[in-house]
Amino acid sequence: MSDKDRILFDKQIEVRWADCDANQHMRHTAYSDLCAHTRIAFLNSIGLTQAWSQEHRIGPVLFKEETEYQQEAHMGDALRVTVEAGEPTGFSKSIRMRQHLYSADGQIAALHRCVIGWMDLDKRKIVTIPTPISERFPVDVDA
Repeated sequence: MSDKDRILFDKQIEVRWADCDANQHMRHTAYSDLCAHTRIAFLNSIGLTQAWSQEHRIGPVLFKEETEYQQEAHMGDALRVTVEAGEPTGFSKSIRMRQHLYSADGQIAALHRCVIGWMDLDKRKIVTIPTPISERFPVDVDA
């Protein structure tokens, strides 16, 4: 499967001064911040906007995230951040998402993985994955 077939969404982002640390490279938590920013842009692009969330009274919740760092990024660098479907979680109420951060020369700067579910904002309970997500991500049916 080619990169184009796996990638559901991508976004170009410039590393800002606020993303960097005293060692003059992008701080580790900034990688997570850029991935979260890209995930929200992806959700918006498929209609799961803030207004949709308020209307349906459900919103995304992050269960787990991890990042593998491959190469430094510095202030002013252009990064391409992707959203891709990960392997099924084994649970019908969560998905696994992968994201790559690519440097301008196409090299992988980092690989980010997360597990996400959706929560009923009133009952504070995890709910079934919204259809616009289940159509794009492999979801296991609970045994």
